Amino acid sequence: MFEARFDPRLAPAKRASQQQALAREIDEALEKVTSPDDDRILRAFRAVVTTALRTNHFQRDAAGAPKAYLSIKLEPKHLPELPKPRPMFEIWVYSPRVEGVHLRMGKVARGGLRWSDRREDFRTEILGLMKAQNVKNTLIVPVGARAASCRSTCPSGTATPCSARARSATGSSSEASWT
Repeated sequence: MFEARFDPRLAPAKRASQQQALAREIDEALEKVTSPDDDRILRAFRAVVTTALRTNHFQRDAAGAPKAYLSIKLEPKHLPELPKPRPMFEIWVYSPRVEGVHLRMGKVARGGLRWSDRREDFRTEILGLMKAQNVKNTLIVPVGARAASCRSTCPSGTATPCSARARSATGSSSEASWT
């Protein structure tokens, strides 16, 4: 299913037909699973593959070899096994040297990068930090901003007054915004 979703060599029509055929095959196989735990785990794996939005799996390095790391961008709202709150996006990265996760509550999100010593549950740690960051940012509009400052006197030798240069740099035409 993963290859059918992301292999760039597949034409869109073939990609769609392969995914449909594989989905039917997986559904039939799941009906034969007798253990509730096995069923839950297998359905969770299928959900991860079907909610993946993007991956670097098929990219090659400059020498044509597979990259030494794997990254998968997921849409967690469709993963019922994950604890709430579920972020809008989760980018999971694995390499032999490091693994990590980036959780984002929105398309535009503020936060930071952290090194964790909690190898077994670093996602839980990061989820808690993401929740705290989300609360902290509730008063911040998650869009770009621009600003300029103007000294009360311009450096000697400049022909344009500071307020005019600042308005020009920011695209503002209002004198009031600089007074």
